[in-house]
Amino acid sequence: MITAIANQKGGVAKTTSTIAIAGLLAEEGSCLAIDLDPQGNLTTGLGVELADGQPTAYEVLVGKVPLEDATVTTASGITLLPGGIALAKIEKELQQQPNRLHSLKKALDPYLEQFEQIVIDCPPSLGLLTLNALSAADALLVPVQCQFFALKGLQGLMETIDTVQQRLNPDLEILGVLPTMAEVHTTITQDVMKILRSQFEGIRVFDPVPKSVRFPESNMVGKPIHQFTREWRLVQPYREVVRQLFLMSER
Repeated sequence: MITAIANQKGGVAKTTSTIAIAGLLAEEGSCLAIDLDPQGNLTTGLGVELADGQPTAYEVLVGKVPLEDATVTTASGITLLPGGIALAKIEKELQQQPNRLHSLKKALDPYLEQFEQIVIDCPPSLGLLTLNALSAADALLVPVQCQFFALKGLQGLMETIDTVQQRLNPDLEILGVLPTMAEVHTTITQDVMKILRSQFEGIRVFDPVPKSVRFPESNMVGKPIHQFTREWRLVQPYREVVRQLFLMSER
């Protein structure tokens, strides 16, 4: 089961959500987390510091090294394909390749039996890296910050998803929309939830993830949120995402 976590808007907790979900999945079986963001926040958020010459997702995507030579095992039990600044130049390097939108899928195919779950942290854009993730994925999770301005651009993302489903990956399913950084009892969060449910009728809108300093704190020490705190309200929305992932994979 390959899940892409994507939204072209930055600052919506894509990486935090990827860490939380991958950490929970790793407790149930083998899980590979892929950092496709040139900023490499997933890599540092899982406590990994890249050594000089350490291959990353960039080398895997351009075919310089196989996946197994680039992955590292994190302290939380997640296998990580790290990301880094080299990914910023990948669009130019892959542009002339006929199968440039399937580079990630091609790299993953020989290793699918090694991992029960694969989770991809996408960059904040709808460029080549995100399209590679959507082309390879079975499911898509869309984190959305609980603010009105964060809702802008979602229609563009949905149009991109529709194009991907029609032209590149007809098996891609939308797992749902995950509201994040919610001040749960405020009027604005309640209004955003109403808008999401009305705009995306037929698409699951998960219960919101509350805003909390515990998330950046857990990222700083390289731990998924459930390993850092026992606060039920912070972990439960992610447990529900994982539950839905398992239900989807069983179909």
